[in-house]
Amino acid sequence: MADEEVMHVGRRVYVSNLAWRTSWQDLKDTFRECGTVVYSNVIKDEAGRSKGWGIVEFETPEEALAAINSLNGTELGGRTILVREDREDRDVKQYNEENGITPPVREPRAPREPREPREPRTEGRGRGRGRGRGAPTEGGEEVNESSGLQIVVNGLPWAWTWKELKELVEGTGNIVRVDVVYGRDGRSRGYGTVRYETPEEAEAAIEQFNGSELEGRTLSVRLDKWA
Repeated sequence: MADEEVMHVGRRVYVSNLAWRTSWQDLKDTFRECGTVVYSNVIKDEAGRSKGWGIVEFETPEEALAAINSLNGTELGGRTILVREDREDRDVKQYNEENGITPPVREPRAPREPREPREPRTEGRGRGRGRGRGAPTEGGEEVNESSGLQIVVNGLPWAWTWKELKELVEGTGNIVRVDVVYGRDGRSRGYGTVRYETPEEAEAAIEQFNGSELEGRTLSVRLDKWA
Protein backbone atom coordinates (compact mmCIF):
# COMPACT_ATOMS: atom_id res chain seq x y z
CA MET A 1 0.00 0.00 0.00
CA ALA A 2 1.27 3.52 -0.77
CA ASP A 3 2.77 5.63 2.05
CA GLU A 4 0.02 8.20 1.61
CA GLU A 5 -2.68 5.62 2.32
CA VAL A 6 -0.85 4.36 5.40
CA MET A 7 -0.39 7.85 6.81
CA HIS A 8 -4.03 8.62 6.15
CA VAL A 9 -5.04 5.86 8.56
CA GLY A 10 -3.02 7.22 11.50
CA ARG A 11 -1.97 5.25 14.57
CA ARG A 12 -5.35 4.90 16.31
CA VAL A 13 -8.26 2.59 15.52
CA TYR A 14 -11.90 2.77 16.63
CA VAL A 15 -13.45 -0.49 17.86
CA SER A 16 -17.24 -0.83 18.25
CA ASN A 17 -19.84 -3.51 19.11
CA LEU A 18 -17.80 -4.58 22.13
CA ALA A 19 -19.27 -6.97 24.66
CA TRP A 20 -20.17 -5.11 27.84
CA ARG A 21 -17.60 -7.05 29.87
CA THR A 22 -14.71 -6.31 27.51
CA SER A 23 -12.00 -4.33 29.35
CA TRP A 24 -9.10 -2.20 28.14
CA GLN A 25 -6.81 -5.14 28.96
CA ASP A 26 -8.90 -7.44 26.74
CA LEU A 27 -8.54 -4.93 23.91
CA LYS A 28 -4.79 -4.65 24.43
CA ASP A 29 -4.32 -8.43 24.55
CA THR A 30 -6.33 -8.91 21.35
CA PHE A 31 -4.74 -6.11 19.32
CA ARG A 32 -1.11 -6.66 20.39
CA GLU A 33 -0.95 -9.47 17.80
CA CYS A 34 -0.95 -6.70 15.16
CA GLY A 35 1.79 -4.58 16.72
CA THR A 36 2.89 -2.64 19.79
CA VAL A 37 -0.14 -1.22 21.60
CA VAL A 38 0.76 2.02 23.41
CA TYR A 39 -2.77 2.85 24.58
CA SER A 40 -6.14 1.11 24.84
CA ASN A 41 -9.36 2.20 26.46
CA VAL A 42 -13.01 1.17 26.66
CA ILE A 43 -15.29 4.19 26.97
CA LYS A 44 -17.71 4.14 29.92
CA ASP A 45 -20.70 6.19 31.02
CA GLU A 46 -21.08 8.10 34.29
CA ALA A 47 -22.23 4.93 36.02
CA GLY A 48 -19.06 3.13 35.01
CA ARG A 49 -20.77 0.91 32.42
CA SER A 50 -19.19 0.26 29.04
CA LYS A 51 -20.66 2.16 26.09
CA GLY A 52 -19.71 -0.66 23.75
CA TRP A 53 -16.76 1.00 21.99
CA GLY A 54 -13.12 1.80 22.56
CA ILE A 55 -9.84 3.13 21.13
CA VAL A 56 -6.54 1.34 20.49
CA GLU A 57 -3.35 3.23 19.60
CA PHE A 58 -0.26 1.65 18.03
CA GLU A 59 3.33 2.82 17.61
CA THR A 60 3.01 3.10 13.82
CA PRO A 61 0.28 3.64 11.19
CA GLU A 62 1.32 0.34 9.57
CA GLU A 63 0.34 -1.53 12.73
CA ALA A 64 -3.02 0.27 12.88
CA LEU A 65 -3.68 -0.65 9.25
CA ALA A 66 -2.80 -4.28 9.97
CA ALA A 67 -5.31 -4.30 12.83
CA ILE A 68 -8.07 -2.95 10.58
CA ASN A 69 -7.33 -5.52 7.87
CA SER A 70 -7.02 -8.53 10.17
CA LEU A 71 -9.41 -7.90 13.09
CA ASN A 72 -12.39 -6.11 11.52
CA GLY A 73 -15.29 -8.58 11.50
CA THR A 74 -13.67 -10.99 13.96
CA GLU A 75 -15.19 -12.14 17.25
CA LEU A 76 -14.29 -10.76 20.66
CA GLY A 77 -16.21 -11.68 23.78
CA GLY A 78 -18.92 -13.39 21.77
CA ARG A 79 -19.57 -10.39 19.48
CA THR A 80 -18.47 -9.47 15.98
CA ILE A 81 -16.40 -6.29 16.35
CA LEU A 82 -16.08 -3.41 13.89
CA VAL A 83 -12.56 -2.00 13.51
CA ARG A 84 -11.78 1.08 11.43
CA GLU A 85 -9.57 4.15 11.47
CA ASP A 86 -10.22 6.63 14.27
CA ARG A 87 -11.61 9.63 12.37
CA GLU A 88 -10.75 11.89 15.32
CA ASP A 89 -7.06 10.86 15.22
CA ARG A 90 -4.91 13.99 15.41
CA ASP A 91 -2.33 12.46 13.04
CA VAL A 92 -4.98 11.98 10.36
CA LYS A 93 -6.41 15.49 10.78
CA GLN A 94 -2.96 17.12 10.65
CA TYR A 95 -1.90 15.09 7.62
CA ASN A 96 -5.08 15.99 5.74
CA GLU A 97 -4.71 19.69 6.55
CA GLU A 98 -1.03 19.82 5.55
CA ASN A 99 -1.67 18.04 2.26
CA GLY A 100 -4.97 19.70 1.40
CA ILE A 101 -6.84 16.38 1.49
CA THR A 102 -10.60 16.46 1.81
CA PRO A 103 -12.20 13.18 2.95
CA PRO A 104 -14.18 11.61 0.11
CA VAL A 105 -17.91 12.32 0.05
CA ARG A 106 -20.03 9.33 -0.87
CA GLU A 107 -22.60 9.91 -3.56
CA PRO A 108 -26.00 10.16 -1.84
CA ARG A 109 -28.90 7.94 -2.73
CA ALA A 110 -31.78 9.31 -4.69
CA PRO A 111 -34.53 10.65 -2.41
CA ARG A 112 -37.37 8.25 -1.81
CA GLU A 113 -40.84 8.83 -3.10
CA PRO A 114 -43.06 10.44 -0.45
CA ARG A 115 -45.31 8.04 1.40
CA GLU A 116 -49.05 8.24 1.12
CA PRO A 117 -50.74 10.03 4.02
CA ARG A 118 -51.62 7.71 6.88
CA GLU A 119 -55.01 7.54 8.49
CA PRO A 120 -55.13 9.24 11.89
CA ARG A 121 -54.96 7.03 14.94
CA THR A 122 -58.20 6.21 16.63
CA GLU A 123 -58.75 6.49 20.37
CA GLY A 124 -58.91 3.33 22.35
CA ARG A 125 -55.90 1.70 20.71
CA GLY A 126 -53.25 0.38 23.01
CA ARG A 127 -50.26 2.64 23.70
CA GLY A 128 -47.79 -0.22 23.98
CA ARG A 129 -45.55 -1.32 21.18
CA GLY A 130 -47.85 -3.45 19.09
CA ARG A 131 -46.84 -6.49 17.09
CA GLY A 132 -49.32 -7.50 14.44
CA ARG A 133 -52.63 -5.93 13.57
CA GLY A 134 -54.47 -3.40 15.66
CA ALA A 135 -57.99 -3.57 16.99
CA PRO A 136 -60.91 -2.97 14.56
CA THR A 137 -62.16 0.60 14.20
CA GLU A 138 -65.82 1.60 14.31
CA GLY A 139 -65.98 1.15 10.54
CA GLY A 140 -64.85 -2.44 10.88
CA GLU A 141 -61.40 -1.84 9.29
CA GLU A 142 -58.24 -2.90 11.04
CA VAL A 143 -55.31 -0.50 11.44
CA ASN A 144 -51.77 -1.88 11.16
CA GLU A 145 -49.42 -1.39 14.09
CA SER A 146 -45.71 -2.14 14.41
CA SER A 147 -44.66 -5.60 13.31
CA GLY A 148 -41.94 -5.52 15.95
CA LEU A 149 -39.37 -6.44 13.30
CA GLN A 150 -37.94 -3.03 12.40
CA ILE A 151 -36.00 -0.55 14.55
CA VAL A 152 -35.21 3.14 14.02
CA VAL A 153 -31.67 4.26 14.92
CA ASN A 154 -31.40 8.01 15.59
CA GLY A 155 -28.15 9.93 16.15
CA LEU A 156 -26.05 8.40 13.35
CA PRO A 157 -22.91 10.26 12.18
CA TRP A 158 -23.85 12.45 9.21
CA ALA A 159 -21.35 10.77 6.87
CA TRP A 160 -22.65 7.25 7.52
CA THR A 161 -24.40 5.24 4.81
CA TRP A 162 -26.36 2.01 5.13
CA LYS A 163 -23.08 0.09 4.90
CA GLU A 164 -21.67 1.57 8.12
CA LEU A 165 -25.00 1.07 9.87
CA LYS A 166 -25.05 -2.58 8.77
CA GLU A 167 -21.52 -3.09 10.06
CA LEU A 168 -22.55 -1.57 13.40
CA VAL A 169 -25.48 -3.93 13.96
CA GLU A 170 -23.89 -7.06 12.52
CA GLY A 171 -23.96 -9.83 15.09
CA THR A 172 -27.27 -8.76 16.63
CA GLY A 173 -29.42 -11.15 14.56
CA ASN A 174 -30.56 -12.05 11.07
CA ILE A 175 -30.77 -8.73 9.24
CA VAL A 176 -33.24 -8.43 6.36
CA ARG A 177 -32.68 -4.81 5.28
CA VAL A 178 -30.75 -1.70 6.36
CA ASP A 179 -31.44 1.88 5.23
CA VAL A 180 -30.20 5.38 6.05
CA VAL A 181 -32.78 8.11 5.46
CA TYR A 182 -31.89 11.11 3.26
CA GLY A 183 -33.61 14.47 2.81
CA ARG A 184 -34.57 16.04 -0.51
CA ASP A 185 -31.17 17.77 -0.61
CA GLY A 186 -29.48 14.37 -0.68
CA ARG A 187 -28.04 14.75 2.82
CA SER A 188 -28.43 12.22 5.59
CA ARG A 189 -31.09 13.04 8.19
CA GLY A 190 -29.03 11.32 10.86
CA TYR A 191 -31.15 8.21 11.28
CA GLY A 192 -31.80 4.87 9.66
CA THR A 193 -33.79 1.66 9.94
CA VAL A 194 -32.84 -1.98 10.45
CA ARG A 195 -35.28 -4.83 9.81
CA TYR A 196 -34.81 -8.26 11.45
CA GLU A 197 -36.36 -11.66 10.93
CA THR A 198 -37.81 -11.89 14.46
CA PRO A 199 -39.14 -9.39 17.06
CA GLU A 200 -36.72 -10.85 19.63
CA GLU A 201 -33.75 -9.81 17.51
CA ALA A 202 -35.12 -6.28 17.17
CA GLU A 203 -35.64 -6.02 20.93
CA ALA A 204 -32.12 -7.29 21.57
CA ALA A 205 -30.68 -4.61 19.27
CA ILE A 206 -32.63 -1.92 21.10
CA GLU A 207 -31.34 -3.20 24.42
CA GLN A 208 -27.76 -3.21 23.14
CA PHE A 209 -27.55 0.13 21.33
CA ASN A 210 -30.14 2.49 22.84
CA GLY A 211 -28.34 5.17 24.85
CA SER A 212 -24.87 4.12 23.66
CA GLU A 213 -22.40 6.69 22.31
CA LEU A 214 -21.10 6.70 18.74
CA GLU A 215 -18.49 9.22 17.57
CA GLY A 216 -19.63 11.76 20.14
CA ARG A 217 -23.37 11.26 19.49
CA THR A 218 -25.83 9.37 21.68
CA LEU A 219 -27.91 6.81 19.83
CA SER A 220 -31.66 6.58 20.33
CA VAL A 221 -33.00 3.20 19.21
CA ARG A 222 -36.68 2.19 19.23
CA LEU A 223 -39.18 0.08 17.36
CA ASP A 224 -40.49 1.54 14.11
CA LYS A 225 -44.20 1.96 14.82
CA TRP A 226 -45.01 2.25 11.11
CA ALA A 227 -43.31 -0.91 9.88
